[in-house]
Amino acid sequence: MIRTSDTKAVAGELHTRYDPDRAVMLIWRLLQRNLFAARPDEVLFWALVYAHYHGGNLRDATEEQLWAFSRFIVRDRSDRN
Repeated sequence: MIRTSDTKAVAGELHTRYDPDRAVMLIWRLLQRNLFAARPDEVLFWALVYAHYHGGNLRDATEEQLWAFSRFIVRDRSDRN
């Protein structure tokens, strides 16, 4: 299960600890490593971290695509409104 609160927390830590170029590179490397290791849950996790790192408000089209993974994503209470 992927908790959106966890992805937001990791994105916040990346904002705090690293400059933007370094943070995006770390996310990219982790995404790539998990993609080639065939770990779709980790790929989705880091993709959500990336989205939250860049503002957190996902576009409607992205939300529709995430609906297919809804059984794997535990939403925050604030996301359920």
